[in-house]
Amino acid sequence: MNKKAEMGIGTLIIFIALLLVAAVAAGVLIQTTGSMQEKALTTGDQAKAQIATNALTIEVSATDGQSGELSYFTQIMKLAPGSDEIKLDQAILTVSTYTRSATLTYAGAGALLERNTSDGFYTNGTAGKGNYSVEYLQQGNNWIEGNLQRGDVIKIYFEAPVNVSEDEKVRINFIPKIGTPTLTEFITPEVISTERVYLYP
Repeated sequence: MNKKAEMGIGTLIIFIALLLVAAVAAGVLIQTTGSMQEKALTTGDQAKAQIATNALTIEVSATDGQSGELSYFTQIMKLAPGSDEIKLDQAILTVSTYTRSATLTYAGAGALLERNTSDGFYTNGTAGKGNYSVEYLQQGNNWIEGNLQRGDVIKIYFEAPVNVSEDEKVRINFIPKIGTPTLTEFITPEVISTERVYLYP
């Protein structure tokens, strides 16, 4: 009789141990699943932002064409449909001509005037770097200085790294930190004779 009771207690102990092991394994499995789900959602959000975030070029023009060469450009942009906001201080603008290229960074608030070299609107063609400035032509409902958000329309001012001649190809690439670059390419007119020259579209 006592021997049977001892065997029953042993079986009960083994059963309880199995339950504890199963509970621990289930807890680990649930925790791992939750962690993997969270990582998957984060990765999905990052991938969506990387693919969907970009801007559209509406117009590119130059403002000093009376000399037959172009140096000062403006580019009007807005967010693409479904795009997240873009922080301008985290976006660079690359300008490439046949002979030179430059990488430009946001000059910050206040640098809005064309040809105002003392206010950050200047490109060093030799060093290949400089600044671009931004004017808000239209402000969206959630407007924030220094951001490109839904409803905003901005006008970017920049100087080419070298004077651009007639019938010359120019590449402008607006590159946000997160998102896809916006490449705008055009060829300047065969004859440049007016002060303002429309280049794109």
